[in-house]
Amino acid sequence: MGLGVLAVLLALTLLTVGCGGNETTTTSAPGAVTTVGGTETTAAPAAGVPRGGVLKVGMQPGNGQYDPVMMAGSVGDILLTVQALENLVDISQQFTLIPVLATEWNTTDAKVWKVTLRDGVKFTNGEAFTSADVVYSFGRLQAKDSPMAEVLANLQSVVADDPTHVTFTLKSPDAEFMMVITDYRAKMFCKSVADPMKELVGTGPYMLESFAAEDRAVLKANPDYWGKDDKGEKLPYLDGIEFIYSPDTAGQIEGLRGGSLNWVGGITADQKATVEADANLKTITTKTNYCNELQIRVDSEPGSKKEFRQALWAGTDRQALVDLVAPGVADPGNGTLVGPAYAAYYLDESPPYDPAKAKELLAKAGYPNGTKIRLVAQTADPIPALATAWQAQMKAIGVEVEIQQVPTDVYYAEEGQDNWYKAPFGIVDWGTRATPIVYFNLALTSKAAWNYGQWKNPEFDALVAKIPGTVDDAARADLYKQAQKILQDEVPMINFVVLLGVAGESKNVEGIELNPDWAHTLFRTAYLTK
Repeated sequence: MGLGVLAVLLALTLLTVGCGGNETTTTSAPGAVTTVGGTETTAAPAAGVPRGGVLKVGMQPGNGQYDPVMMAGSVGDILLTVQALENLVDISQQFTLIPVLATEWNTTDAKVWKVTLRDGVKFTNGEAFTSADVVYSFGRLQAKDSPMAEVLANLQSVVADDPTHVTFTLKSPDAEFMMVITDYRAKMFCKSVADPMKELVGTGPYMLESFAAEDRAVLKANPDYWGKDDKGEKLPYLDGIEFIYSPDTAGQIEGLRGGSLNWVGGITADQKATVEADANLKTITTKTNYCNELQIRVDSEPGSKKEFRQALWAGTDRQALVDLVAPGVADPGNGTLVGPAYAAYYLDESPPYDPAKAKELLAKAGYPNGTKIRLVAQTADPIPALATAWQAQMKAIGVEVEIQQVPTDVYYAEEGQDNWYKAPFGIVDWGTRATPIVYFNLALTSKAAWNYGQWKNPEFDALVAKIPGTVDDAARADLYKQAQKILQDEVPMINFVVLLGVAGESKNVEGIELNPDWAHTLFRTAYLTK
C-alpha cells in the first residue's frame, strides 16, 4: 500500500471512529456476546440507564503503583490506573483505533502526524488538559529509565502547536505509530504533578479515594469527567468502584456467586463454566493476545545453549496445555508473542511437538542424562496449572522442573530473587498490544528495556527496525513473519497459550465491554440494573 492510499485509509478510519466534538462510546456494544445461565444473548444499547451504586471488582493485589510509565505492570495496578488515566487513543475489540483524548489524527507520509485534542477536558486537580501535558507525558515516556524509551526511539519531537493541536514528528515513517501509543503506559499526565507514582491525577471517569495494599482500593466518580454516552448523558453512571484484593481467583468466583463481588476478570475455563451454570451470573468475552510466556535467561547455562532451548520447544505440547488448562478459552498460537488475533501478521505455522527430537537436542546441548531447572511461577490463574502441566511434559524428555510459586505482587516487585527479571526461567503474562512490534521493542530486541532473558540477535533487530517504515501492508506482514521464524528457531522464549478474554459478572451488571487487553477494561459505561 502506497502513502497516498495510506492517507485515504486514515481519513476513512477517522470517519468511521468519529472525530471532533464530544462524542464517546455507547453504553454497551451491540452484537457483543454475553452468556447468562448457559444461554447466549446479544447486548443492545441501554435506554434510561439507572445511575448510582458501587461496582465491586475482585482483583489480584497490586503494588499501589500509580505511574504506568514506571510501574512493574501487575494486572491489579493496571486495571486500577486505567480508570483514572487516559490515552490519546485506544483500540476496539476489532483492533481498530478509537478516539479518547485525541479526536482526530492524520498523516500524509507516516512521518509527521497531526493530532487534534479533545477540548474542555480537566484533570481531577482542576487543571485543564492541553497540548503541554501531551508534550510532558511523552517526555516521560522517552526518558532513559522508561521501558517505553526503546519503543518510542523513532519519535523525534512532540510539538504543541496550540492548546488543542500537537504534531508528532518521527525520524522515519511509521505506519503503526498511532497503534503503538495505545499502550497502557502511554497515559496523559498532568504536567504539574511532581510524582505520578504517589499522586494519581488523571482525566478518566474515576478518581482514587483510598488504597490499602492486600485489602482494597476505593474509587469515586469524577464529577468533571468529559465523557457522555450516545444519548448525551453524562458518564460514568456509577457512584464508584471498589477493587477488592485477593490472590485467590477461585475465592473471587465464590465472592461473585455469593454477591459480595459484581465482577471478576481473567477467569479460567473451569471458572467460566461455574459462572455460566449460575442463573444469577453471566460471562462476557473478547478475542485478545493475552499470553502466558516462558521467559528464558540465555546468559547462563542451561538457557545459554541454543540446543537446550530448542529441546524445551520440541518437548512442549502447547495444544495439550490448552486442552488441559484452558479448554475453550485459549489458542496454542505459534509459540511466539504474535498470536492469531493479529491476522495477516500472524505466522500460521510452527515446528511440531517432537519429544524424541527434544531428547536428541538435549544430548547435543551436553545433557544426555537430562538436567534440572528452576521455574518461578506467579500464583495468578492459570499460571500455576500451566507450570504443573509443563513440568510433566518436561519430565518426559528428561528435564526436571522445580516450581517456585510466588504471589503476583512479589513476582512483579522491584526487589527480590524471585521477580520476573531475575528468575532463570519464569512465566510472564503479557497483555494485548495493538501491534506486535511493541512486544519486540519491549522484550526481545537487544536494547529492549524488558529483555530480561538477555537474548540478542542482530538479524532479528534489523528486521524489527524495518517494520515501522514499511508502509506496504503485505511487505510489513512478511517482515513480521520472518521475525517470528527467528524466534521459533532461536527460542529466547516460548509462548504457551493465547487466552480468550473472559470476565464473570452479576446478572444486574450491564454496559461493560472487555478491552482486547482485559486488564485495560474501562468501567465508565458500567451500570447496575437493580
